[in-house]
Amino acid sequence: MPDVRDVHAVENGVVCQMPACLQVLAVVVSAAVLCPAAFAAQLPSLPKDQCVVDDAGVLSSSTVQTITELNAQLESSCSGAQIGVLTVEYTGNDSTEDYAVQAANAWGIGSSTGKNGVLILLVMETQQYADGDYYIATGDGFRNTTLEKQASAIAQTMEDQFAAKDYDGAVTTCARNVANTIADIYGVSLSGSTVQPGHQGSQSSGGSALTDILTLVVSVVLLIVIIRSVAYVFASPCGWLWCFGGPRPPRGRRGPHNPPPPPGGFYGA
Repeated sequence: MPDVRDVHAVENGVVCQMPACLQVLAVVVSAAVLCPAAFAAQLPSLPKDQCVVDDAGVLSSSTVQTITELNAQLESSCSGAQIGVLTVEYTGNDSTEDYAVQAANAWGIGSSTGKNGVLILLVMETQQYADGDYYIATGDGFRNTTLEKQASAIAQTMEDQFAAKDYDGAVTTCARNVANTIADIYGVSLSGSTVQPGHQGSQSSGGSALTDILTLVVSVVLLIVIIRSVAYVFASPCGWLWCFGGPRPPRGRRGPHNPPPPPGGFYGA
């Protein structure tokens, strides 16, 4: 009988010892098949009474305080709505979207009955983007609302600051825009909150007399420009073949990050 301490293969009555490298390979393959979760990034836990987990260590205490203050207003004025923030170095084999939904479900942000939580995820490096990625996961309570419809656009307001590695500014900008959008849904106003650059929020219909005068002046100027331009078109040899040009709209380095949530779960997971 062969030594039980060795790994052997028996073929046609001949006992052959398996090389050590193949033994190691067999163990690795078996572990990957039996325990795929071992190769996935572990979700950090959310400490009690906290809303920010800076696992990547990129946020300042002032940013954490800003999120805490926004949540205090949302919880009292918007039926327990909350904003959670998570930063991680990587997400393992999970996509940014999947990781955000898993974290949101595990944390249970917002009211358990209203399902009105929002998670802002920042990832420092992904397989798709070497400089990182970001995503906003919204609770089922915001389904078919302006927040769900504008989630991708709101997330995109982080782009410039995120690309410049100003993660404090990116999170603050995004969180304020999310908070303002939630407040609009509930028909309330948040104190000391302003819409950050890049986000088209609801605007007041009123205006001062000076604003009305300036609007009238600008309208007259534009009308004159249009009349002169039309006259130039007809006077040019090319006629209607001549047209105005202009800069192309910003392309943005990321596509929409708002896939329909899967059925079930606090965040559709």
